[in-house]
Amino acid sequence: GQEVRTTLRRRVHAAAEQALEGVMSPAAIAAVDTRSGAVLALVSHPADAAMHRALTGLYPPGSTFKIITTEALVANGRGPDTGVSCPATTEVGGRRFRNFEGEVLGKTTLRRAFALSCNTTFILEGTALGADRLGAAARRFGFGVEPNVGLPSPASVFPEPRDEAELAAQAIGQGRVVATPLHMATVVAAAVTGAWHPPRLLAGKGGDPVRLEGEAAEALRPLLQAVVVEGTGKAAARVPGLAGKTGTAEFGTAQPPATHAWFAGVHGDVAFAVIVEGGGVGGRVAAPIAARFAEAL
Repeated sequence: GQEVRTTLRRRVHAAAEQALEGVMSPAAIAAVDTRSGAVLALVSHPADAAMHRALTGLYPPGSTFKIITTEALVANGRGPDTGVSCPATTEVGGRRFRNFEGEVLGKTTLRRAFALSCNTTFILEGTALGADRLGAAARRFGFGVEPNVGLPSPASVFPEPRDEAELAAQAIGQGRVVATPLHMATVVAAAVTGAWHPPRLLAGKGGDPVRLEGEAAEALRPLLQAVVVEGTGKAAARVPGLAGKTGTAEFGTAQPPATHAWFAGVHGDVAFAVIVEGGGVGGRVAAPIAARFAEAL
């Protein structure tokens, strides 16, 4: 045996455990330091389950992936005030896509479409970018990178889309895109700092960071704040300084599909991801848990 020193912080870990108290569905919270990727908390609920969901669970990230699609848009000249369209439905590659609860914003801005998580906006804008640009953005956020966390944790995956319909799905974190909660914590950390840091659980030097394109962080920070102040994350608005992105990720073959509830957020120097398996709507289920976690911090 050899002594090791981890990056975990007891107060952050305890806050995550407290936030998940009373949650009946399987759930997880992973938290990292925004400045370094150091892992601050890894909580998997229930604790006696064989799988550690925060570390090894691979899930479709749903609308939390719109952070990455937005970075790609910013890298290609879009900004928060860029005009975009949010119709009720759109068809790509012979497949019809809809907004989760039938929202229609019409002609709007990228900021409002992000805050209210309009699927059709990000499908239209993402497919216009193309697979190469969207894939490059995913790689800047660490997708496809084998983690060297210190414990087993699989790589998050953004596969090459097989056709236009799959590209449209992957632009909103569906299709064959999967990510761990730990990885999505690093994604939101990168969004606010401008660099993606590989997560690490052992004290010492981490891996080399990857810079995002241009002024991505300057554009993304106010968008993440808008989600909580005026968008789908308003259930967490009681916590000053909390920002993030909700996600409602469809899975399985049921009609209508079951959904995982996500919130990828940041509070101070702590970036984190909350997932509730089969929990429903991210803004209604995961956002209140995120607020409890931030309050406990």
